[in-house]
Amino acid sequence: MTYYGRIWKYVWPQWHRVALLLVAVFLVSSLFALSFMTIIPLLKVMMGEEGLHGWIDRKTCENRYGINFYVPDMMDIIHSEEMVYGLKVHSVEKKSLAAESGFMAGDIIISVSDDSNDVAAEKPSSAKMLEILALASGEGFLKMDVRRFSAGEITTLEIVMRKPYKEMYDDAGFITRAGWSAKWALMENAQKAISLLPRDNGKEAKKNAVMFIIIAMIAVTIFRCLGTFIQKYMGAKIVQTATARLREDLFAHAMDMRVEYFTAYGTSDAVSRMIGDVNGIGKGIKVFLGKNLQEPMKAFFMLAFAMILNYKLTLIFLLSAPAVLFVFSNLGKKIRKYAGKSLRSSAVMLGKLQESIAALRVVKVYNRQQYESQVYNGISNRLLKQSLRLAKVDSATGPLLDVLGMIAGSAALLLGIIWVTESNMQASTFFGILIALGVAAESVRKTSDVWNQIQDCNAASDRVFQLLDSEVEYEKPGAVEIAPLKNKIEFQNVVFTYPKSNETVLKGINLSIKASHNIAIVGPNGSGKTTLVNLLPRFFNPDSGRILIDGVDISDCTLKSLRNQIAMVTQEVITFNDTISANISYGNPDATMDDIITAAKRAYVHEFIEPLPDGYNTVIGEHGTGLSGGQLQRIVIARAMLKNPAILIFDEAMSQVDADSEAKIHKVLEELMHDRTSFVIAHRFSTVISADSIVVMNHGQIIAQGVHDELIKDCSLYKSLYETQLIVT
Repeated sequence: MTYYGRIWKYVWPQWHRVALLLVAVFLVSSLFALSFMTIIPLLKVMMGEEGLHGWIDRKTCENRYGINFYVPDMMDIIHSEEMVYGLKVHSVEKKSLAAESGFMAGDIIISVSDDSNDVAAEKPSSAKMLEILALASGEGFLKMDVRRFSAGEITTLEIVMRKPYKEMYDDAGFITRAGWSAKWALMENAQKAISLLPRDNGKEAKKNAVMFIIIAMIAVTIFRCLGTFIQKYMGAKIVQTATARLREDLFAHAMDMRVEYFTAYGTSDAVSRMIGDVNGIGKGIKVFLGKNLQEPMKAFFMLAFAMILNYKLTLIFLLSAPAVLFVFSNLGKKIRKYAGKSLRSSAVMLGKLQESIAALRVVKVYNRQQYESQVYNGISNRLLKQSLRLAKVDSATGPLLDVLGMIAGSAALLLGIIWVTESNMQASTFFGILIALGVAAESVRKTSDVWNQIQDCNAASDRVFQLLDSEVEYEKPGAVEIAPLKNKIEFQNVVFTYPKSNETVLKGINLSIKASHNIAIVGPNGSGKTTLVNLLPRFFNPDSGRILIDGVDISDCTLKSLRNQIAMVTQEVITFNDTISANISYGNPDATMDDIITAAKRAYVHEFIEPLPDGYNTVIGEHGTGLSGGQLQRIVIARAMLKNPAILIFDEAMSQVDADSEAKIHKVLEELMHDRTSFVIAHRFSTVISADSIVVMNHGQIIAQGVHDELIKDCSLYKSLYETQLIVT
């Protein structure tokens, strides 16, 4: 979970939104539970039980005095007058006010008087006595006449009990004090709410009670929906902001990463992590701030509701909790494992898609569609295999939790039936507990999906932060600012091997180039020409040996000062999805429009830019759509010219330029290379023959160096290259 925890670095700066979201989650969950709690009073009214006032009064007495009264049904009332004019004690909580006063289970209260009014009503009804007890508070005592059955005899005694009051337990421990305050506030507010209804149980009173409950449910629903809106909107805002910042950090990090990483692993894997895996992280954050908070909170409030109704049945139901946690833990590990494999397979698939579509013309002209489809199908089947494993574990989670919930629920149900038939639990209370436990179980079941999605997010975060932790280009502490080249560039015993390769590409290269000289590098493919020039701007660092500019090792220089004096035109034409002027001025952002046009004219691109409808403001488009390869190549050359560097590197720079344009550019290059150090890798004689010095490479070594006339006589490889590749066609 180390990587998963790092996601929150992008969430915490939005703490104010998180706080608002948490308030909304609390509001939604509590009101969700409250909407279900209204079922109990509705059932009590519709089933003709004690009524709302009686139920609230009895719960008040239970919470404040610790005394639970027996609730008679219709048959009890018909056959026993005591049930109308007496309150039968069903149970007494230990260390409660009722226990301190001497109450015992089975006692029947036949009269109640407040010490502020010593005169008790003659033969008061049980409902009236319950009301007096429920509403009594403050300093003082309550006097009660109690009839007790003991050893077959009936005795009447007077019991004096302290009145409850809000500050009664202010000197007690925190838990006791907090519990008492919560109970007091709950019952006080319940009494205030129910005071709006008459206390009689007539038809009109029942109708008013039902209307009151329905209105309360509507109000609760409105506030709950408002909270849901706030939660979802804030959640989306937090997720989108966090993932946007994460992508920005990833992109900025990728710009500073070593080129070696992309040489070894390709670009598709990194792109997959930046886009697909970051989206996976976003889904995980959304789930965490949504279901992961809301469903457990709903379950908590529903269980609290069930505990209030009957804590024993609720505790029996909770016995399944350890088994649920065990299932979550084990299945979660498997989901994370399979999700990681699935993401890696997805990255491979993305790479194949990019490769095949980019090379679609080649695929078609060589009729390799079937072969490419077979390769893709193999990758797709591996991804399918991982996805099905993930789906199997994900699909098993819900049913397993359903089975555990059913076992726990059935145990609670069987005991509940016994208590309903043999004890004092009302049918409405029993149904209320079943509903509460059922909703709580459903919320827990939904968290199984949440847990699975978090594991998916965890797997995605592993890949994203591994990329974010990858090495950036190294720059020594205290690196120096190197001045523009004045004297010479030296390669001293340079050895280089590409990452993840066992073959040494450059083998002890020793080369000295005087400033302002034009060096042409020739050799067969794979001889190390491009690798050699790529070491100069430190795209790669040699395994051993040194590269010096005016005697200063480039590994001791700042990358910025080194690259400020270098311009490159590579084999691959690279333009950006921007205007032509922005592409030309890419290496010199401070260039004026006149500077851009001058460079364009010198590179012979002004002649096709000016007739365009938007001229220099024409957007080139992705991959240079709309312009020919030769036109794009000349734009890239204009970019190098505008930078006006001390060192020029041309790697197959005119491979896509026609003969007419090449002749023109060659003249410009001769002028541009005057008093400027340049490296030219080319397969065309016209570019190589005018070089001040020609370096011949083979198998990673320099086998000859000199001018054209010397090499054509003394170097057989050069002569062969000249006759087969360098001759102008």
